[in-house]
Amino acid sequence: MSESTIKVVGTGRIHVVPDVTRLEISIDRVLQNYDEAYACAKENSSWMVKILEYNKLPGTLAKTIRMDISEHSEGIYKGGHYVGSKKEGYDLNQRIKVDLGMDNVLVNNIVKGVGKFIQGAQISIGYTQRDPRPTQLKMLERAVKDAHDKAEIMAKAAGCELGEVKEIEYGEMEVHIYSEARAIHNAEEAKASTVNSLDITPDDLAVSDNVNVVWWLK
Repeated sequence: MSESTIKVVGTGRIHVVPDVTRLEISIDRVLQNYDEAYACAKENSSWMVKILEYNKLPGTLAKTIRMDISEHSEGIYKGGHYVGSKKEGYDLNQRIKVDLGMDNVLVNNIVKGVGKFIQGAQISIGYTQRDPRPTQLKMLERAVKDAHDKAEIMAKAAGCELGEVKEIEYGEMEVHIYSEARAIHNAEEAKASTVNSLDITPDDLAVSDNVNVVWWLK
C-alpha cells in the first residue's frame, strides 16, 4: 500500500501598530510642450525639498516614485460621434512619497506647504510600518502553526496520525502593510488643513501570509 500524505494551507494573520505616516503627493497636469512639463516636474520636486527643509527635515525624505510625461490628446466629435483625436500638449503624471513619524503637527505643516506651493497637487495620507520584516517572520511562524493544527484535526478525523513533514512550499511575498486614511483633493483643502482635522487615530493594520505544508500520514 502506498504511503499517504496530506497537504494543508496555513494562514498567518497579524495586526500591527503603524509607526509611519505616509504622504503620497500626486500631480497631474497638462502643459503646452515637453520642456514646460519637465520644468514643472523639477519645480515640484524642488518645492517638496524646500517644504521639508523648512520644517527641519532632510529633503531626501521626498522620493519620486513616478514621473511620466506623455502626449496629451483631445477627442474630436462631430454630431455627437467620436471621429478621432488631436494632440493638445503633454500630460505630466508625477508621484512623490514622503514617510514621516506619527506627528499630526508635522504632517499638517507639510500638507499646508504642498497646498501653498505645488500647483495641482492631491495628497493621500496613509499609515504603514518602517520595518515590515519582523511582521513577516511572525506571520510565517503563525502560518506554519495554523497548517499543523488543521492537519492534526483532519488526520484524526480520517482515522490517521500525523507523521513527519514531507515538504513545505512557500513563495516569499513582499508584505504590503499600508492603510489609506484620508485624501486631500486640491490646494484649497490642503491650505485649510488644521491639526484637529488631521487628528486621525489609525486602526491596527491587518496583514496575512500563506504557506503550504505536506505531511506523511501514519
